[in-house]
Amino acid sequence: MHRNWMFLALVALFLVTTQSLLAMTADEVLQGVENRYIGKTSKSDTSMKLIAADGNARTRKLVIYRRKADNDNKDNFIHFLSPGDIKDTTYLVNEKARQKEKWIYLSAFKNIRKIVATDYNLAFVASDFTYEDMDDIHASDYTCSDLKEETLDGEAVWSIDCKKKDGNTDYSHSVLKVSKEKMLIVKALMFDKKDPAKQVKEMTATQLEKIQNIWTPKSVTMKDLRKKTSTSLEVSKIEYDLKLDEEVFSQRNMKKG
Repeated sequence: MHRNWMFLALVALFLVTTQSLLAMTADEVLQGVENRYIGKTSKSDTSMKLIAADGNARTRKLVIYRRKADNDNKDNFIHFLSPGDIKDTTYLVNEKARQKEKWIYLSAFKNIRKIVATDYNLAFVASDFTYEDMDDIHASDYTCSDLKEETLDGEAVWSIDCKKKDGNTDYSHSVLKVSKEKMLIVKALMFDKKDPAKQVKEMTATQLEKIQNIWTPKSVTMKDLRKKTSTSLEVSKIEYDLKLDEEVFSQRNMKKG
């Protein structure tokens, strides 16, 4: 009798848990992505590989610094190390209370330029990532729907269809594939703003590795299906929760080289 009671209790717990998972909304899935712990700070040594339509490849070396106090307050700083034509170019994003300010320092021109909202659809340093693509997601900026459970490369994922509320985007909508276990986006399909049925770009995150107990995609690739080009960001080394000086995330640091 006792065993039967225990069995029924376990079955009930399983059913409640399963129903709870199925009861998640598409908006809650995206909120889970935003809430995922990615460390208070990080520093990554990264390569950017640009593949042209003819297969010609170029590689750049860069370092990415990140700091996240909470979902509404964070900073990013990118410093390009090579080759010579982009060496010491830097990119800075300061976000305070959800208000973002972005600057890029182009070493070839020796000037800092502020990136404004109308620039968001422009290519980031001539790559297949736009300034919009480089942004962290704020779930409240989107309306998500069409929640599905799927399997992608052997991994259980949520599939959600998300549209940006304010319309300040280069895409009509994006279909996101979110790992259930890791709560990170492993694939994103972006669709044309004028023709919502036409897919124009695809992002994939691979080589997922747990580093300092944080699931980390060591490779992120953006494909432009119109141009038939791609850009990959490959992480060779990353450290989380390290001490970073306040100066790192300042405009003063942009010209230091």
